[in-house]
Amino acid sequence: MKEFIHYALVLMIIAGVAGVSLHGVNQLTKDKITQQEREKLLAGQNIAYPGAASFSAAKEFSVKGKPATYYEVLDAQNAVIGYELQYAVQGYQSQVTVLTGIEPGGTIKAIRVLGQAETPGLGAEVEAIPTSETLWQAIGGLFSKKKEVKTETPIPAFQAQFAGKKLDQLKVVKEKTTENIEAISGATITSDAVTRAVREPIEAFLALQKQQTQQ
Repeated sequence: MKEFIHYALVLMIIAGVAGVSLHGVNQLTKDKITQQEREKLLAGQNIAYPGAASFSAAKEFSVKGKPATYYEVLDAQNAVIGYELQYAVQGYQSQVTVLTGIEPGGTIKAIRVLGQAETPGLGAEVEAIPTSETLWQAIGGLFSKKKEVKTETPIPAFQAQFAGKKLDQLKVVKEKTTENIEAISGATITSDAVTRAVREPIEAFLALQKQQTQQ
């Protein structure tokens, strides 16, 4: 009986120490993830609306009963020059989160996919950066002493299609187009998810603005 109590106490102590350690690791990991998400959002904000002096704090609104976030885009005099809308929808196998910069009338400045875990080589191509560099040039660059300085963040080809588009143009098609959004080959579901994550919050936000001006 004494041995049983002894072993039980030992197990309880081990479990307690493990629990405390796990909590500490989880907290450190959580803080790191939160910081990474904050940095990615800030980088996305500057891409979705280049030239902005600053952005307001996050403000909530609703899209088809689901939560969404918007930020006011401010110039150097703190005047509102546009908006950025953040919204997530279900893609092929993950949540796809998109930040969309729009002008006051709703025309898209640019978009940035903030988060996705779609199929590599298919849906994940929504974040693929176009390049004209050959394989041999890329290999040669690994051993080159002279490093090219990049001054701008390249925009993924799929995301670049959205710049300048209006609400009625946000339709995914499979053929070559400059009028609508051309789907990524083999990844129509993900292409549609990104497009919905852009279109739906714009619809809801413009309707909200119209309602507020009529009150």
